[in-house]
Amino acid sequence: MKAVRVTTADGTLVGHEEWPGLIAELAHVVRAAERDRLVLGCLRELANRRLWLKGDHLPGSARWRYSLRRLAGLPLPREREALNLQWLRERLFRAPQPLASCALVRSGLVRYQILVLAPLPEHRAFPDAFAAASSLERARWIDELAREVARLHALHFVHRDLFLRNVVVGRDPASTDERELCFLDAWHAPYARPRRGVAYDLGCLLLDAVALFSVDELGRWIELYACERDAQGAPIDLSKLLPKAAAHRSELVSRRNARGGAKVPQEWDWRPFARAGSTR
Repeated sequence: MKAVRVTTADGTLVGHEEWPGLIAELAHVVRAAERDRLVLGCLRELANRRLWLKGDHLPGSARWRYSLRRLAGLPLPREREALNLQWLRERLFRAPQPLASCALVRSGLVRYQILVLAPLPEHRAFPDAFAAASSLERARWIDELAREVARLHALHFVHRDLFLRNVVVGRDPASTDERELCFLDAWHAPYARPRRGVAYDLGCLLLDAVALFSVDELGRWIELYACERDAQGAPIDLSKLLPKAAAHRSELVSRRNARGGAKVPQEWDWRPFARAGSTR
């Protein structure tokens, strides 16, 4: 995408765009969203196309924090998400296509940031689709999820937000690609912080998978994930990885329960799954 600066009465829009004039078209949207302190996550008509907008108002401390990041030459979250999605797509993962990302800067401070994505074909959230699916569909999606997450990790990409809610199900009718799963919300990635590596990714996924998958389905997912890591030249030791993932999951359960979120089993016994994986 091409670097762009657009001067407006409310500040300067600084970012990157896929086609000329797209960020200029965003000016009125950003102006209204910043004025009303809106968080955007919606489809909007823009440049004669229906596009997905994802925007964040930056109050107080966040404004200063992200302004300092920008001065240090570090990408802002929406810009980083655009870069990460493009990275995924270049490596043939299914992910939304980024079309533009920019920040509104006024008096040297970042006031608003926004990401523009091409809308996905018709799709459903993975947990909802999986719960209502046939046994054949469930098996197919488990296999695809295991293969794609294994390939992701073998390429040293840690999503860091790999909850099942950030996976959607739906084929692209304009493509011959038979895969059905698409990864969303990859703005944290790909940088693995201490304690936020592959085990954390698995803890995020297992948060809901432990209850959503049957025992056999979960065993199938773990075994295939391990096999695919081997096939990708990045083997793992389940007896070391799974207890770390279980510990992360337990922390995530406690955090969700403290917020009053949907209840899931607090503890998960990883040991039978490590033994099953070791016999592959």
